[in-house]
Amino acid sequence: MIVIWGFLIYKIVDAFSSENTTIANTQKANFKPPKRIQKDTFSLVPIKSDPFLGTVYSKSKETAVNTNTTYRPRNEKQWPSIGYFGIVADKKSTSSVYIVSVNGQQFLLKQGDTLQKLKIIKGSEKNIYIRYEGQTKEFPIM
Repeated sequence: MIVIWGFLIYKIVDAFSSENTTIANTQKANFKPPKRIQKDTFSLVPIKSDPFLGTVYSKSKETAVNTNTTYRPRNEKQWPSIGYFGIVADKKSTSSVYIVSVNGQQFLLKQGDTLQKLKIIKGSEKNIYIRYEGQTKEFPIM
């Protein structure tokens, strides 16, 4: 304890002492930037033959794009408003019950159940997969 107080008092006395500390004189240095080195340029030449096997490469033919084909969008079905609110699972049982909201009404459904043409395909704690009239969508938990 005495050593700590002694060190502290020494620092305070040393800070207020009237001794002048001299700062060393510095000299200006002459700085010359290095000369710029010109970058080396190169170009890549296409390889005409395989250097290891000696086989000759053939140019790939461009595939013709058929401009007459028409794009038919899939018939997008109007899905009811669906919300996934979670899973209720028993540790002993392998089946799980999913809490699903369809058009504002909540239902408890198992995997494989069908409600208003909505079939529960599979689900987890994070999301659920539902098939409606042949289309499958993923719904994350809300």
